[in-house]
Amino acid sequence: MPSFRATVAIAATHTGVAPPDVLEAARTAVGAPHHVEDAFLDVAQLARHAGLPRVTIRFLVPTENDRLEDAAAWRVGRELEAAVARVADCQDLAVLRRCKGRWIPLDP
Repeated sequence: MPSFRATVAIAATHTGVAPPDVLEAARTAVGAPHHVEDAFLDVAQLARHAGLPRVTIRFLVPTENDRLEDAAAWRVGRELEAAVARVADCQDLAVLRRCKGRWIPLDP
């Protein structure tokens, strides 16, 4: 099964929402229908004053053909974005596909 990543930048959490809750919302949204390989909050850009922290979920979609797999990955990315938007201000959704050891950004 092909591996994908969906990631969104987090501008701020909503009032009363702890940062771990944002990651859990993302993991739950993706993990319900798909196998989640990894989930993390990347704060490296924030630490370097070069951007916002990002929630990233790595997941699998069923094997079909590239076009259908990529479309399924974008649906998952939009589900992740919607779930995160319920608990935080988010932006800059990106979906990437693992290809020959590299993460390749997918066009929407």
